[in-house]
Amino acid sequence: MNKQELTMLCVALAGLIFIPSVFFNKPLFALIGAFFDWLPLPTGWMKAEKEINRTFLKLHVVVTLIAYVIFIAWLIKGTAAIGFTFLEIWWLAVIFGVLMNY
Repeated sequence: MNKQELTMLCVALAGLIFIPSVFFNKPLFALIGAFFDWLPLPTGWMKAEKEINRTFLKLHVVVTLIAYVIFIAWLIKGTAAIGFTFLEIWWLAVIFGVLMNY
C-alpha cells in the first residue's frame, strides 16, 4: 500500500467509527475514530508525493481544526446535536482533503 492508500484507509476507519458514535451519541467511543483520523499525520503518510492544490490544502486544515473544536465541545457537553455538527464538518474536511490531490 502506498501512503495515499494508507491515509484513505485510516480516514475510512475513522468514518466507520464516527458514524455510529454520533448516531448513538457516544463521544468517548469516537476518540478511537479520532485516533485513526490523525494517525496519517505523525506517520508521514500525508506527505504529498506530487503537487497538491494549496487552496484545498488550506481549506482541509482549517475545516479539520474547526471540526475538532466542535468534537471537543461534544466530548464536554455530550449532546447529539453537537455530535452531528462535528460529523458534518468533519465530512467536509474529508472532501477538501480528497480534492487537494486533484
